[in-house]
Amino acid sequence: MARGKGKKGGFLGRMLSDASLLFWRIITIVISALTLFIIIQSAWRIIRSKREINRLTRLQEQYQRQIEADSTLLYRLQFNEYLEQYARERYNMQRENEQVYKIK
Repeated sequence: MARGKGKKGGFLGRMLSDASLLFWRIITIVISALTLFIIIQSAWRIIRSKREINRLTRLQEQYQRQIEADSTLLYRLQFNEYLEQYARERYNMQRENEQVYKIK
């Protein structure tokens, strides 16, 4: 009689507690694996997003430089002297009865 009181149900009680312990260990492993998967997936998305932001920032800076260069060109083309020089250099234009020699 003294032997049965100290052990919660004897062999059957130990079997149930072992099965319960195994169940909770499996649940813990599954939850931990899912959590780790979600964390890794989120970190990968963050890395890809930062790379895309950096790429777009570089592209924005490139376009900004191009806009500034084009704005300067448009301003300079408003003056006839520069317009004539630009046309001569860019499009190989020349005045009537004028000889142009290119030296490279």
